[in-house]
Amino acid sequence: MGYKIAVFPGDGIGPELIESGIKIIRKSAELDKFEIEFVKYPYGAEHYLETKEVLSDKILKSIKDSCHAVYCGTFENIKPEAGMNLRSVPAAIRSYFDQFIALRPIRMLPNVDSVLNNKSHEDINFVLLRESTEDFYVGASGTAKNGKNKSSIKVTKSSFKAKFGLGVETKGNEIAYQIGILSRKGCDRFVRFSFDYAKSKGKNRIHFIDKANLLEFYNFWRESVNKISKGYEGIEYEFNLIDSAAMHLIMQPEKYQLIAAPNMFGDILGDLCTAIQGGLAFAAQGNINPEGISMFEPIHGSAPKLKDKGIVNPVATIWAAALMLDTIGQQNASNLVIKSIESVLKEGKTRTQDLGGNNTTSEMADAIADKLIGLHD
Repeated sequence: MGYKIAVFPGDGIGPELIESGIKIIRKSAELDKFEIEFVKYPYGAEHYLETKEVLSDKILKSIKDSCHAVYCGTFENIKPEAGMNLRSVPAAIRSYFDQFIALRPIRMLPNVDSVLNNKSHEDINFVLLRESTEDFYVGASGTAKNGKNKSSIKVTKSSFKAKFGLGVETKGNEIAYQIGILSRKGCDRFVRFSFDYAKSKGKNRIHFIDKANLLEFYNFWRESVNKISKGYEGIEYEFNLIDSAAMHLIMQPEKYQLIAAPNMFGDILGDLCTAIQGGLAFAAQGNINPEGISMFEPIHGSAPKLKDKGIVNPVATIWAAALMLDTIGQQNASNLVIKSIESVLKEGKTRTQDLGGNNTTSEMADAIADKLIGLHD
């Protein structure tokens, strides 16, 4: 089997981290005997400032027609020029390919410090799924001054289109408002993926997060969960309120196997989970469209001051590569990459500066590649 991967190295430390990831993917392909081809694209803030070129729909269509996945490095944000709507490369990719799921593995690795001093790497090992297209992030907002106000809000998403004609009358004060929107299609497809993922990974319990006791539109979300769950015998589920879930993630992270959350709460929990698993150096994400093309990335920044110094920990980028291998169908290779990361960290012989060592980015990648060879049957 052969795979073609679109690669966006990005800005700052992105290119050197992506090279580490590609090194591991190539070694996996060699060991498991599958073909892999990488097609690199230069788009990012640095490229734009030099050439004024942006990632176009034409390029994205060519990726859709020829590639199996997208692998990204890190990107710098730039302010749009007057009259231009500049989206970051990852945001453009997520939107074009309708990647409505953000998948984050939350695992505390051996010999990695966490903010939870009373927990070990055996206690923290679950997956966070976030619906990433709806909820309070759809851009439906506005303000109303004292008196009578009229406005119109249009929202267009892959799962729905809506137009709100608003007549707002306020007395004595100016107000601001934000509209959260959930669609039946959006809820159903995310919930179904959550149960499918649990089934495929041998997980028998899902915690669905919301705030339905105060925000009544999350009962709409619960309806989808209750309906779709009937088709998945053997997988239990329960609803957790967001504040309770945040508390239990600190006190009892071992209780979780799979967390599924709407957009805003998933965003918040993502940062919390990053802290408990040891920080951004270990935070990888898959942006998933289960029927299309998915994109994989580390979620930390581009750290321009560290560019070309070769000292940044590549684990998040390599972990993102493992997620990609799993999604394109190379589960054995994916599992071995993660085991190799764990083994290198457990031995503690190779450690980058953030881990208290003095090894380089490429030395960490080489150690993981060597371990991959040793673990392969």
